[in-house]
Amino acid sequence: MTDDIIRMTPIGKSKFVYISEPDTQFDTNGIYHCSVEFNKEDAKPETKAIHDEIAKVIAKKHKAKPGVKEIKRAPLPYKEEGGKIVIKFKSKFKPTVFDKDQNELASDVAVWKDSTMRIKYKLNGYDQTVGVGCSLYLLSVQVVNLVKGSSQNGKCPFPKVESVLPAPEKVVAL
Repeated sequence: MTDDIIRMTPIGKSKFVYISEPDTQFDTNGIYHCSVEFNKEDAKPETKAIHDEIAKVIAKKHKAKPGVKEIKRAPLPYKEEGGKIVIKFKSKFKPTVFDKDQNELASDVAVWKDSTMRIKYKLNGYDQTVGVGCSLYLLSVQVVNLVKGSSQNGKCPFPKVESVLPAPEKVVAL
């Protein structure tokens, strides 16, 4: 691990957003995370910072164990999709969320996909069994254009459906 490097992204469009409530699908404690899409040009400083952090970890590994020829690489925290760069940020802790005027958003405001936002994050280089890589820890979010939604005011949007499965057979005493 290296010194803390705190960065702030340019404004991008959110693709997956779990910053209002944690995502508990794969972790019962919940993870806050979001993926934000940027133009390639806007994302260049962020991808360069990621590669620089990974290079520092590799240099540290070479210094500790001279002669290491092959170094396993972990997946990068970003990928290219349709000519854009999508960067993934995550945290075990709820990030502070601000509006465009730098006022903290109420905790009951849900931020949805396609909101435009800027992310403040910490680069964390690592060397683990999956390889050498870099995580981007979500610290805070500034929502520039909020897309809100709801789940039909807490009501299911689907009509009630009667089961078409056969009822269980009753045990008949002989």
